Amino acid sequence: MKLIDLTHTIQPNIPVFPGDDPVQLEQIRTLERDGFNNFRLSTGMHVGTHIDGPMHMTSDTKMMAELPLEMFAGKGVLIDVRGEQKIEFRESFRTMIQSGDIVLFYSGSDTIFGTPQYFTDYPDITEELALFLADQRVKIIGLDWVSPDHEPYPIHDILFKNNILILENLTNLGQLLHATYFEVFAFPLKIKADSSIVRVVARVKE
Repeated sequence: MKLIDLTHTIQPNIPVFPGDDPVQLEQIRTLERDGFNNFRLSTGMHVGTHIDGPMHMTSDTKMMAELPLEMFAGKGVLIDVRGEQKIEFRESFRTMIQSGDIVLFYSGSDTIFGTPQYFTDYPDITEELALFLADQRVKIIGLDWVSPDHEPYPIHDILFKNNILILENLTNLGQLLHATYFEVFAFPLKIKADSSIVRVVARVKE
């Protein structure tokens, strides 16, 4: 098995969604001065690669720490959507996508991560596709861009109300294009918050 990191690195200058607070990551202790190293991180939960839970945009009160671990791991499915501005349902999805899957959409947008257009000119998932994913009872959808929709975020609403989590700002999905089978692990912090920064890893069968 091979492990592929699908996560952007958290660093002081990591781009954030317009209007969000910048990440503060600083070294507060040094080996030379204090005898040990330590760093302090101040960040919102929607920075870099992160997972959105239903509490983010619905009246659901379940926090990340309360969600079962089983929700964050499962068989992966990669959908190539490069060049598409509207991600629509395809008949082939009926056999590709099964209950409990984690569905990743590969647009190649991670190559412009942090640029102004990254946060504005991104694809939208259609309502028909979102409802299909809900009917299939997938666990998570993952994107290598910033959001499955634009304001007022109707797709977020459909997914959250059907207990589907959303992984945003993934990277390296192109490395999964030729994988015949892979699993996804996207464990959040055990945190009392609506969402969480996350380390996402694909385990590929070679």
